[in-house]
Amino acid sequence: MNRCQAKFFLIFLLIITIAQSQMRYRDTIFNDVVKTEDVIYGNAPDLPFLFLFEWNTVDINLEMDIYEPVGDTISNRPVIIFIHSGAFFSGDNEADDMVALSIESAKRGYVAVSISYRLGLNVLSGYSGERAVYRGVQDASAAIRYLRENHVQYRIDYDKIFVWGSSAGSFIGFHLTYMEEDERPESTYGGGDDPDLGCIDCEGNEFEHNSKPDGAINCWGAIGDLDYIDENNTIPTIMFHGTSDSVVPFESGFPFTIDIFLPIVFGSGLIHEHLNDLNISNTLYAEEGLPHEYWGTSNGDWVNGPNEYFDSIKNEAYDFLFNIIYPFDIGDINNDGIINLFDVSNLVSRLLDSNSNPYNYYSDLNFDGISNIFDLILILDHLSNS
Repeated sequence: MNRCQAKFFLIFLLIITIAQSQMRYRDTIFNDVVKTEDVIYGNAPDLPFLFLFEWNTVDINLEMDIYEPVGDTISNRPVIIFIHSGAFFSGDNEADDMVALSIESAKRGYVAVSISYRLGLNVLSGYSGERAVYRGVQDASAAIRYLRENHVQYRIDYDKIFVWGSSAGSFIGFHLTYMEEDERPESTYGGGDDPDLGCIDCEGNEFEHNSKPDGAINCWGAIGDLDYIDENNTIPTIMFHGTSDSVVPFESGFPFTIDIFLPIVFGSGLIHEHLNDLNISNTLYAEEGLPHEYWGTSNGDWVNGPNEYFDSIKNEAYDFLFNIIYPFDIGDINNDGIINLFDVSNLVSRLLDSNSNPYNYYSDLNFDGISNIFDLILILDHLSNS
């Protein structure tokens, strides 16, 4: 076989393999999922049902459900934290969409976590609205700090924890991602008999870890102040929002109700523009004419769904996360931004060292799930033709 024939054969094999390949964190690779229910990640003061007063709180346990792929042997898995909808008035971590996404994510190799957080919103009070969002941010912070504290036990990647929120959950995701401690709304300090809610990382548990996510997926959410986002907030974000959303404005307006008591918020359209002005990585899918929760739910439960938008949002979101997890090109084994002989040397060393695992994503050039001599041939062929 001459060189041209050999090259054609390798390219043919590569095309066939890529067409048949299933990539962890992007595609479904597991059939079954195990769910661990009601894991307590913190404890915090909760409001009574009427939400009219905040001085008579009762401490409750904050709980999460953890979904993992059955038979997974990887010890350093990224995490997606799902945060449900419900206008800070209702909902829990068993919402239809959050359960479906948790299962889908675990089948792709993630550890999926669906959290419950404290509810309580008086729609006649802007003061109450700001405090409701802030309590949710505190709870999401507690969830991230809990997972980082226990990353060995749950076999998760300490530096790859993402949040995915829907509606109210997306409010939490935006504020957790972009709001800093010195930007707390005045309302969160309390007044009269209402308590000071404390710092962002002060509630839920006492674990001391970074509480910022490593990436955020936000579906039809908003933020209370665009100035929370500055040039130092470089966490990548992807957003999905219908331009005719009458519940959470695509640009700006009052959230959840048609009254004027809650504060004006800024939706995905304006967040996208502001992030672009600051050159911060973000993507917006603005669906012209579509309403709130356009993937087929109402307050997180299926009505006419899941529909085709649910599938398209999933695909775009998983591609977004995949590119965060693997930011370099295939073949750049030492992750220095270029493919050269140092990568060849790295792969040869891995293959010759019987005590090391030669496989990683960047060395699997033919996408067959292992790193071997065929991958070495492909990278050498690439270099000889570049």
